[in-house]
Amino acid sequence: MARRSWRNFDFLLLGALLALSAYGVVMIYSATINTLGVGNPVERQTLYVLVGFILLLITASLDYRWLEAIQIPFESLTPLALSVSSAGLVVVWQVEQLDSAEALSFAQWAPDIPATLLGVLLVIGVYVVDRKWIRDLDLPLTRSVLFLATAIVAGIAGLFLLRQPDAFPYLIVGGIALFYLLDCLSLRICDILRNPIYAATLAMLGIIFVIGKVSGGSQRWLGAGAVQPSELAKILVIVVLAKFLAEREEDLEKFSTILISLAIIAIPMLLIYLQPDLGTALTMIAIWAAMIWTAGIRLRHLTLLIATGIAALPVIWLNLEDYMRDRVLLLINPQNDPDSYFNVRQALISIGSGGWTGKGLTQGTQSQLHFLRVRHTDFIFSVTAEELGLVGALVMMGLLVLILLRMLRIAGRSQDTFGRLIVAGIAGVVLFQSMVNIGMNLSLMPVTGIPLPFVSYGGSSFLTLIVGMGLVESVAMRRKKLEFD
Repeated sequence: MARRSWRNFDFLLLGALLALSAYGVVMIYSATINTLGVGNPVERQTLYVLVGFILLLITASLDYRWLEAIQIPFESLTPLALSVSSAGLVVVWQVEQLDSAEALSFAQWAPDIPATLLGVLLVIGVYVVDRKWIRDLDLPLTRSVLFLATAIVAGIAGLFLLRQPDAFPYLIVGGIALFYLLDCLSLRICDILRNPIYAATLAMLGIIFVIGKVSGGSQRWLGAGAVQPSELAKILVIVVLAKFLAEREEDLEKFSTILISLAIIAIPMLLIYLQPDLGTALTMIAIWAAMIWTAGIRLRHLTLLIATGIAALPVIWLNLEDYMRDRVLLLINPQNDPDSYFNVRQALISIGSGGWTGKGLTQGTQSQLHFLRVRHTDFIFSVTAEELGLVGALVMMGLLVLILLRMLRIAGRSQDTFGRLIVAGIAGVVLFQSMVNIGMNLSLMPVTGIPLPFVSYGGSSFLTLIVGMGLVESVAMRRKKLEFD
């Protein structure tokens, strides 16, 4: 059986990945040669590639269906996760009240201990009420009346608390418990917190706000900047969503199933956005779109969601960070801020000056004279187009297209829905990141900081995505046999 599985290994996909990764190492070398302050990016990226492909082979050798089997629901995880979230939000709020140079001490947090304990008791209370009573309520009218009454009472209590000094911690913990109670009376989105992988993903993203390293205005890293949890979260969320949709394949006619699947993505997406990291947050939408389309979303549901999204655009726009709005406006009218548009202009000059065959490796003027910034990460495509020309850029894009085509083939031949959805989610990441990265180099999309898959410099991004490709290979190795009539 094992020998037959390795015969199903997609060696063409592996070859394309190796070629694209080697392409990236060469272009990183060219982009950083004679550049001070970047260390040894070529050596590090080469190490990432070697380690990554070892991880790919190990991941491919493991049966991806184990990831479905280990997602055993633990009912007690829901109140535990919500209780920790309630306490964590109070701590984060207290940290935000301090000066950046201060560290949160027990004495400063002590006044909020009663609110924290109250939050835990409220969540446990909702959990007990749900088990003993709410789950047995089968009448929609009864649930609706209770939902409305609870919301009204909670709204009155909230207005009262808003008038009290130092009541914000109580509003936080009360809001968590209220959301849990209202959810138990309606969609039961919180049931997804029973999934240990999903709960661990949210915990990993949440701890960033307490002990995460701040760099470049964002709080995204752990371990002195060595690990970026949001990258790993992409793969974990794909696995969780694949399990959810595979189990409810027959329930996609229900709009509630679509809403819950959207909520599964929305919670980690919100945590990532608050770091802030808009690019990775938008990648979560791409993951959901690819997987829900593969699962078979109904056209009427898709139309309703698109219409709702369009209607919500003004609200979303008003709540974006200032720098995010500036990047969108810069795309529409570059003349408003020529200084901020400088790097995009240099990217366009790089691409346009490369011609058909380029100026030669390490011979580009914009990159070698350092007019083009972040050239080994976000703008590595521009370096490629300048030094290797249109031909070199097309070869790079051709390898990306080949990888996507092989993934589509593997998804189509998958033996089960779970495997097919995993491949679809990872393909969605590769497609979205490629389109956005190349698009921003061509000034067709706002600059978001999304790396070019398998090419841009970076450890967390490369390693997690290559592990995802290992899962794709695992699905390929265990594909269904050909059937003959």
